Amino acid sequence: MRVKDWLYYYRALQRVPRGAVRRITRRTCRGYSQMESFLAGKCGLEIGGPSPIFSKNRLIPVYDRCRRIDNCNFSPETIWGAVGGNQEFGTQFGSELIAEACNLSMIASESYDFVLASHALEHLANPLQALTVWKRVLVPGGVFLVIVPDKRATFDHRRPFTSFDHIQSDFKNHASEDDLTHLEEILRLHDLGLDPPAGSPQAFRERCLKNASIRAMHHHVFSPDVLVRIFTRLGMKVLRLVIERPENIVVLAQKRGNEIGQEVELHNLGFLSQSAEWRVHDPLRGCEELPS
Repeated sequence: MRVKDWLYYYRALQRVPRGAVRRITRRTCRGYSQMESFLAGKCGLEIGGPSPIFSKNRLIPVYDRCRRIDNCNFSPETIWGAVGGNQEFGTQFGSELIAEACNLSMIASESYDFVLASHALEHLANPLQALTVWKRVLVPGGVFLVIVPDKRATFDHRRPFTSFDHIQSDFKNHASEDDLTHLEEILRLHDLGLDPPAGSPQAFRERCLKNASIRAMHHHVFSPDVLVRIFTRLGMKVLRLVIERPENIVVLAQKRGNEIGQEVELHNLGFLSQSAEWRVHDPLRGCEELPS
């Protein structure tokens, strides 16, 4: 299928409420049974939520399975809405924290069984720094459940994938949220036709220039391969990697307490092979080739 054809069907799919699609198909994320074992009855932290994708009968039900979940946002109010009102997602919500994703100093180490982040990592200028911080608050054996957009089905489809070297460079250079390194690329390649809330080109430019206070800009465009390399760099074992329609790359990665980096690296290499399960079951395969 050509990219142009896929974008046509994607626009049509956007008009169908995702909750309705999920209720009709009654299908959770591929490999969800493995994910659920790390979430059910456990305590977690979500960065940038709450997120409907984790609600009951959605792609990855968490809120109705976990014992308690705290929520962290950078501001009391974002362009996606005011922080609070979590009770619509369930009674198990605990604290609502206002903190930068790269600075969770108010949280004690090894406080949570899992950390969730849905479509949040791409908004961070220094994702490796953020993940390092999140890893600190995980108990040994705890997991990250991270979801990022698959560019092939989003307004980022024209942009190149961010390289692992660039991610490492941002970490070494202590990139902060006022970083505008990608601004020219974003303004040139962002598909406004797939992002109506962004408004006109001028309105979008003005919003991007104020990104330090708004945080709507996608600093990075992640490929599955680069995500695997990031978690390997963190010494975390990738347990599942799944691509799910309409636009989700889902990674489950575990904090290891007793394995050396080489063991984790050898394990994660399987997710980089051409025969990796996520490639075989890629629902968008053929829309655009992913880099090896």
